[in-house]
Amino acid sequence: MNFFERVLVLSFLIGQLAPIALADMDTNDMANLSIEGTINAVPELQQYLSTSDRLIIKLFHPKDGIEMDAKYSIVGNFQLPLKFRISPSILMDGTTHHDKYVVEVFTDKDQDVLRIESGELFGTTRDALQLGSRDVRLLMNQFRE
Repeated sequence: MNFFERVLVLSFLIGQLAPIALADMDTNDMANLSIEGTINAVPELQQYLSTSDRLIIKLFHPKDGIEMDAKYSIVGNFQLPLKFRISPSILMDGTTHHDKYVVEVFTDKDQDVLRIESGELFGTTRDALQLGSRDVRLLMNQFRE
């Protein structure tokens, strides 16, 4: 077996280990690795929502002004209020890089999360939340800047 074949086999084997480790975790352990709650928009801004909008849920750990371990979930065809659950990347040993994360939510009108279009809404948690937080209320209460 040459070097590249060994790397391919090893990559496959490593990829199979993570699901096995996570499958052995208790359901409560998995819940402790996520943040969940409800997303809504203030009534005076709901007129800016369109059926073609996508909803972006963003999770990241803030460190010295840098967004670490960022993860995006994109929801098309959504209705508010919307229940959500988001988890950071899970490491091979079943842990995460950080234990607190900020959750942001915003609408996307042009299929480009990096570009801001007029009328896109935004909301965020004020502080980083502990993984395992429940009943988080994310309210889109401002325009995206």
